[in-house]
Amino acid sequence: MKIPVFTGPTAVGKTEFAVEFAKRVNAEIVSVDSMQIYKYMDVGTSKVSKKVRSEVPHYMIDVAEPSEEFNVERFKKMALQAVEEIISKGKKPILVGGSGLYVEAIKYGIFDGPSKNEVIRKSLYKIENESPGSLKRLLEFVDPVASSKFDPNDLVRIVRALEVYLLTGKPISSLWSKRKEDKRFVLFVLYRNRNELYERINKRVDKMFKNGLLEEVSKLLKMGFSPNLPSMKSIGYKEVVKYLRGQISMNDCIEEIKKITRHYAKRQLTWFRKYKDAIWLDLSNDKETLFREIFKTLKWGA
Repeated sequence: MKIPVFTGPTAVGKTEFAVEFAKRVNAEIVSVDSMQIYKYMDVGTSKVSKKVRSEVPHYMIDVAEPSEEFNVERFKKMALQAVEEIISKGKKPILVGGSGLYVEAIKYGIFDGPSKNEVIRKSLYKIENESPGSLKRLLEFVDPVASSKFDPNDLVRIVRALEVYLLTGKPISSLWSKRKEDKRFVLFVLYRNRNELYERINKRVDKMFKNGLLEEVSKLLKMGFSPNLPSMKSIGYKEVVKYLRGQISMNDCIEEIKKITRHYAKRQLTWFRKYKDAIWLDLSNDKETLFREIFKTLKWGA
């Protein structure tokens, strides 16, 4: 059975599209989002509501504490288990999310790299704490291909890439070609024209503050989750921490989140363009036409 993976930039409308599609075909959804895995982080991750989840079951949401280390290997194992569980229930699985590395792991596999080395990792994080941004610059020097694919704030993957280089003497990007593709999964990249997408991003950020992003971040800090955690350094959370510490104004906080999110969306689109077999769907078009194209590609009955 062919399994669709609906991906694309943040705020494009993946969730709404996928939920409606899932209702049509009696499907359940596996989230492919590197932030929605965390508990208590609902507003800043635009997590699908519990009401919607009661209508269409979702997997890979709220499966980890914000303080947990959660890598791509663990994600893939759990996500594929969810896919098999859905199939065993006689339903169709749909994967939805914009986390490029997770999408890539599901579709194209994970390379067989060296085990983690705590001594190296502690040393790298110490360097980063003493000189913020230094690890990204180092990765650009030793592995520009990998560096171009990682967000500057994604320290977990930057550290892993440097760790692999230090342990093997080879860039992590040179090992990616040894992966095995899972041909069951079909990539559909959902997109809109840039102006429309950027307007949706701006409105989403405004909605996050209206829905209590400040209160959510404050609660996380009171619960003891450090601002230095990878989860707390994600877009939206780290800017609000800066506001709560009095480092920036509320207006600057909001505008900074909007700007960084727009840049992130641009990088996501660049990432997905490298997949020559992906099918691109313009969400500005008629939804029924898009659904028919998906049914035809998957060879599912409409």
